[in-house]
Amino acid sequence: MRITWLAGTLALSLWVVPAMAGTSGGTEAPATPAVQAAPAPAAPAAQAVPAQNGDALPGIDDLLARKADDVAQDWAPAPPPAARQVYPWFEHHGYFRLRVDGFWRAHLGTDAQADGVTVNTSAFRPPLSANAKNDRRGEDWIAGANMRLRWAPILHVAKGLSIHTEVDVLDNLMLGSTPDSNPNSAGTPLSIFSRSQAAASASNSGKDPVTVKQAYVVWTPVEPKDEKGFLLQFSGGRMARNWGLGMVENAGQDLDADFGTYQDRVNVLTRIGGMYAELGYTWAATGPTTADPSQPYGEPHDLSSSDNVFDISLALFKRADSEAERQARFRRLVVQNKPVVDGGLYLTFRKQDLDVQTQSYSTATTSAATTAYDAVTLEKRDAWMLTPDLWLKLEWKPSLKENVRIELEAAGVFGKIASVPRFKYDKAQSLWVRDGQAKLDIMSFGGAIEGEYVRGAISTGMNAGFATGTDAPWWGYADRSNVTTNKNLTSLRSFYFHPDYRVDQMLFRRCVGTVTNAWYVKPFIQYDLFEGEQDALAGRLEVLYARAFEKNATPGKDPNLGVEIDLKLFYEEKGSFFAGIDWGVLFPLKGFDMPAEYGCAPDAAGNPVACHAARSARWSMSIRGRFGVMF
Repeated sequence: MRITWLAGTLALSLWVVPAMAGTSGGTEAPATPAVQAAPAPAAPAAQAVPAQNGDALPGIDDLLARKADDVAQDWAPAPPPAARQVYPWFEHHGYFRLRVDGFWRAHLGTDAQADGVTVNTSAFRPPLSANAKNDRRGEDWIAGANMRLRWAPILHVAKGLSIHTEVDVLDNLMLGSTPDSNPNSAGTPLSIFSRSQAAASASNSGKDPVTVKQAYVVWTPVEPKDEKGFLLQFSGGRMARNWGLGMVENAGQDLDADFGTYQDRVNVLTRIGGMYAELGYTWAATGPTTADPSQPYGEPHDLSSSDNVFDISLALFKRADSEAERQARFRRLVVQNKPVVDGGLYLTFRKQDLDVQTQSYSTATTSAATTAYDAVTLEKRDAWMLTPDLWLKLEWKPSLKENVRIELEAAGVFGKIASVPRFKYDKAQSLWVRDGQAKLDIMSFGGAIEGEYVRGAISTGMNAGFATGTDAPWWGYADRSNVTTNKNLTSLRSFYFHPDYRVDQMLFRRCVGTVTNAWYVKPFIQYDLFEGEQDALAGRLEVLYARAFEKNATPGKDPNLGVEIDLKLFYEEKGSFFAGIDWGVLFPLKGFDMPAEYGCAPDAAGNPVACHAARSARWSMSIRGRFGVMF
């Protein structure tokens, strides 16, 4: 210690003495250290303070700190070279999900036999043990499980050029649906002897084991780094579409989604001053083509343009899509505690001149290619539809633990179809037969609003929505179509939510199929043990009440539909893991009761005729376990 201290003192004196050599010996002149002339790279605490008189000298701590800074600068290594991106490269996304479902009397207990056909007031079919061929055994509980593996890779070909795909493997495959039993098998002639699951195929599971949902290209020749610079992007192929809350167009990307909006289209997207504009063209339907299973190779083409269904869309919106926009949004919302408003207008125009005649198309597609061409009959459709869709979203964080979100979407459908094929039920043949055609005017409206307030671990709010309905029998969605089976129906007022926009577990999701001809309110409250956005261990309680606009369209001819209570318990690691249990109980009201003439064929004059006993809807329940791994 003593030797070290002496060596340090000697080194310091050899450095300080030359620095004092240039000072004056008088007391009037200030003593200014020479080191003050050099810029000080260190923190202000390490800077030398100019002397105010002849006796003031730099402190030892100041001098040693400055010397250490000089040495650090001399020996600082050069920054590493920037990593260079090598193309092409893959970006992987997707998930695996497993869902276990149990339903107690989801058919509402209103099943009956009408002219040899099983009918009930719920879109959820009653058990097979209660159909027209089996004895009634009072089976109320139905359970099962299904799975899906979704892989959505992105191939980055070059900067600003990428190919996007989405592939579903064993899409909603029912577990246990492909046993290896077969009546012609000696070892497993009955399913009770099944030892394994056979590989899924279209023949034994009802759908292909691998389905391609999306495949499209995105080219961005102009991509700015800031959030308001000019952007230009082109895309084309089969792609998912989503707008606003997903009430009309829903991409089906939620872990619990089953449908999705997939369109064959081309887009031009631009951004000027933070506002986006998108122009798109969609091939909704092409009709018959030259594609023939007997000719697996070659390029098919459309056989007519007059029977095509196309739409042109225009979207004007403000939304945080790029990384720079998301960062700017975060700064304004979280750092500055200012409200953020997103939203826009989406306008779609759809048209079709001719269409394939329904009663001839099935024959044409099953015939040989040489005869199918002359077997197809086209009929006048002369249809058009205009769909404006407004979306607005307000979000505000008054404090670190508070968050307010109000989001709404409102849309309308306007149009006209000059010729709609109509059908009537033929009791003798037990099928629907063509019964002329009639015009159809379309005008419907729908809207949804979500309000939520979060304070710490508790979030509460209310969701509400409405969809107009037609004053004619049937919902017109998952039950018998009231457009083609009601010749007197010339005005369609029914609006239909996208089925992936879930508002409950039972009433609309299972019993109707979607929100239509109804309004609903749903207050909710949620408690989360983890106060953060990255993970959650939470419970959520929701109570929904629904009422119909047009009571004549409900099975029971009553506007009161039901009250539903939903409880959710879940654990989630955002973007990687989800596990939860959903429990819902529905108390149906008179709107779901079944009168004696429900589902019965009318008489020759078109009057309803009773063909079974009237039934009252009874309470139902669902229990669902959901498990998902995302990547």
